[in-house]
Amino acid sequence: MRLLRLSDVETNRSDRVFEYSRFRASLLACIELGATAALLLRAFTTHWNAGYYIAAVLIFFGALTQRYITARFRPTNWLVRMNDLGMFIQFRSYLNYHLPVEDFTVVFLSYGEIRSARLLRERARVPDAEGHPATQIRRYVELDLAGDTAELIKALRAEMTEKAPVEKRWYGSSSTLYEDHPVRMESPPFLQIRWQAVPRAEKFLDALRPNTSIAEPVQIAQDFLHLDSLSPDEQQKRLRELAEKGEIISAVYLAQKLYSCGLAEAREKIEKMRQGAGAGV
Repeated sequence: MRLLRLSDVETNRSDRVFEYSRFRASLLACIELGATAALLLRAFTTHWNAGYYIAAVLIFFGALTQRYITARFRPTNWLVRMNDLGMFIQFRSYLNYHLPVEDFTVVFLSYGEIRSARLLRERARVPDAEGHPATQIRRYVELDLAGDTAELIKALRAEMTEKAPVEKRWYGSSSTLYEDHPVRMESPPFLQIRWQAVPRAEKFLDALRPNTSIAEPVQIAQDFLHLDSLSPDEQQKRLRELAEKGEIISAVYLAQKLYSCGLAEAREKIEKMRQGAGAGV
């Protein structure tokens, strides 16, 4: 097991690469551009003024999703690379490519260090931005690792608490950080990779099958809606888990509800929980 910087990853044309879909990003861009053009054309030809306002909203939405689209066409847009000796797993989100390049963001695992692998389907009930129940379904590939995982756990925690650098833009200075963490290790030595890449997870497991045993798929259910009856320590643990899944809004909403506090105080509590996890607390 080796931790690497992204620039240290050895690539080869024969590598089996699992990356985030460029086709989906292209399709989204085409839909946005097509809908905006159609609205503007209709507004111009029929004097439908509301069309200009709707088109402006779509343009704003396009600006928000710009990084999602452009990041998928960067060479760093991959999750796993497999070769004859093992695999490279990138645990920094492809959306956060602007973070410091000197960070260790990739782990190399030889096939001998993987005892088994399986597909894990997670069904979680969480509150949405308005507090209404919502169901989320996520797919993970879980690897049972052999050997000492302490350094990997430390690197994953460091990535979880990474701060975005301040960047100069035309409107001033700002920082951007996406709460997107594709790899986690909640219960060592089980490493979980959230699978949003192509080809799909089943293809990855098929490619891995000659080198390790593949267990039967597992489905788990989690409920983050009813935390009132839990102990304070368990409540904090569940809120931290929710934040680490990238569900910051849901975690803040639940913190407001549990601790009867305002938005700013709830955000501060969640941030402290995450920093505590990053420090090994």
